[in-house]
Amino acid sequence: MLSQSLHVIRSRVLKGTRAQAFAQAVQVFIRLAEVPLLLAFWGAQLYGEWLMLAAIPAYLSIVDGGFATATCRDMTMKSGAGDRQGALVVFQSTWLLLLLVSFIVFQLTYSLTALAPITKWLRFSAMNASDTQAVLLLLVLHVLVGFQGGLLHGGFWATGKYPSGMVFSAATQLLEFMGLGLAVILGGGPVKAAAGYLGGRVLGTILMWIGQRRTCSWLRYGFAHASLFELQRLAIPAFSSLAFPLGNALNIQGTRIVVGLALGPVAVAIFAPLRTLSNLGKQPSAIINRLIEPEMALAYGAADENLFARIFFKSCQLSFWGFLLVALVIGAGAHWVFPVWTSGKVVMEWSTFILLLVAVLINSLWFTALMVPYATNRHARISVFYMLIYGGGSFLIAYFSSKGFGLNGTAAALISVEAVMALIVIRTALKMVHVDLCQWAVSVIKPPLSLMNHAAALFHGKTSIIPT
Repeated sequence: MLSQSLHVIRSRVLKGTRAQAFAQAVQVFIRLAEVPLLLAFWGAQLYGEWLMLAAIPAYLSIVDGGFATATCRDMTMKSGAGDRQGALVVFQSTWLLLLLVSFIVFQLTYSLTALAPITKWLRFSAMNASDTQAVLLLLVLHVLVGFQGGLLHGGFWATGKYPSGMVFSAATQLLEFMGLGLAVILGGGPVKAAAGYLGGRVLGTILMWIGQRRTCSWLRYGFAHASLFELQRLAIPAFSSLAFPLGNALNIQGTRIVVGLALGPVAVAIFAPLRTLSNLGKQPSAIINRLIEPEMALAYGAADENLFARIFFKSCQLSFWGFLLVALVIGAGAHWVFPVWTSGKVVMEWSTFILLLVAVLINSLWFTALMVPYATNRHARISVFYMLIYGGGSFLIAYFSSKGFGLNGTAAALISVEAVMALIVIRTALKMVHVDLCQWAVSVIKPPLSLMNHAAALFHGKTSIIPT
């Protein structure tokens, strides 16, 4: 198979860079605006309870069995090899599965929320039992609708139009936050906020479906091409993929629950803004990962090993130096920004914040390398470590560390799991691209001077993040 034109790839990456700049701007806006908004209208106690409650449905992101994400990568590799019919079969097979899973999950959730004393378990004082049940059901529906958006992404990926998918996803997130924010500003509590949140996702998903139909009309809904064999073939990479959202849920939302159980809801209201601010250092790698995942899948499908390795090296270098730049900015500005951002209702814990930045630094070294096995559906082994160490390890260690050392203990626990994951993931990625550690390390720590020279021209359409 012929290698893809570097010019075509540059054009896609350039568009993707712009789309990701928009997407990350939306995410940063939401994360920064949510804290002062909810603190101002609800106060620390209700805000902390909302954070704990909103963390629970995140675990349901795994109930699709990982098929949505595995399907996106598989369709992209098939499209890279010129097999559109095969991509259609995978699409329809996965859609049928997601419909069945969503129906079952909602029925089970409705029954469980009616029986379980969740308010008592979480020691809530600002929210009653009926409100807690309603919020959980609405947030579960939010997750289930998100499955459809995840599958729609496959159409944009398979046609090389992933920048459009990024824009639609970002627009959906903005609509979600607008629905939530409007409900809160108008005096609504958590129930109305969750309803607005769900409404924004439904509207955004409809718009994404319209966009996908215009982008790739050949990838259509239906059951005529659904195949049990295709689902069986995707089972291993799919079930391996679900380890990643589960690991993320345990590491991110799970840590909030742990802090709440160990130190109380008010501590969650302190920890969440600190971690949100430190996690801004992850934005460069998040942008890069979203760009290179479909490109890696296309390059792998086309058997272009040289392009695959080039993307790997450049992306790791950019992730590392991107973190350093962002960390410098947020570290210098936190003293003035944090009190204003939290309306003076949350105290800045500098020691915790610095420890969280260290954890993000380590994350920037390995998370982009994770794309090597992940984008090619060869992540079965590493997914086990991701779930057990990055997810379960952070959950358990953070609980005991929080009990003994407060929020500093929580941050230290996150550093420990990031370090272990770095050792595992980087070693795996280097083996797959057939390079040694020293060669990779030199390429990462070397300042990207050539890329800096391209930066001015990047947003004028003259170059991309993949130089010659």
